[in-house]
Amino acid sequence: MPSPGRKLPYNVTNHKLITLILLTTLFIFSCKQHDADKKEILKGNSANETKRDSLLQTLNDNVCFISNSLLTDKDLVLKKYLRKYQTDTCGIIVYKDSTLKSDFEGVKNLGDINGNKISDSVFVLPPFNYCDDGDSYVFFDTTLPRLYTDSYCCHPDNLFSIGDIDEDGIDEICIFYSSCASRFKSLIAYSLKSGQWKQIGRCTFDINIMKPDKEQRVRKISKGKFEMLEIVINDFGKNPSGDREWKQFTF
Repeated sequence: MPSPGRKLPYNVTNHKLITLILLTTLFIFSCKQHDADKKEILKGNSANETKRDSLLQTLNDNVCFISNSLLTDKDLVLKKYLRKYQTDTCGIIVYKDSTLKSDFEGVKNLGDINGNKISDSVFVLPPFNYCDDGDSYVFFDTTLPRLYTDSYCCHPDNLFSIGDIDEDGIDEICIFYSSCASRFKSLIAYSLKSGQWKQIGRCTFDINIMKPDKEQRVRKISKGKFEMLEIVINDFGKNPSGDREWKQFTF
């Protein structure tokens, strides 16, 4: 499931004024116009290349590349995401197109999460500022908040629905969480409360025991009550199938 940790990208600034100007300009630019400008810039000399590598230009590059090349015309999703979560006091991280492409693992269909009769999809985005020390799970439906993690080993397939446990019309979700090291991972369950994903349950996932699948380790008991299967090998010689416990949670 997890892949090796991702190296932090290049280019930093903590200048608040530059950041404010950058974000304002970012939301004015259209990706189609930017693509045209980019073609002209590539024809220019080294001075124009330097201008293109500015934070403003490169961050807009990132948004356009992800939305047009990786997600297919989803620039409004990304711009709403950045408008909501990109702070003006934490600096800016920008990426090379090759890094964004190599790290992008696609989109996962989750079914209808929020009960609006429209199927929801999720993908993973790296941080665009230095206050976010990890990846985020982002939904095409921007009424659903992102799920921020402190891990650089996030993958679309690691997030899945566990059904509407509290019967409020919105499905709870769960992630296979990896710190990118150690054989001990976690399953973490969340419920959408007051516009944020709130943790409602957590158990250990020992990757020496990969069965049953992660989706089979969470089950509803009753309204607002569920259990998660924790499996840990303490003594492989005596118990190779691991010590198993269904841990109950109520919210």
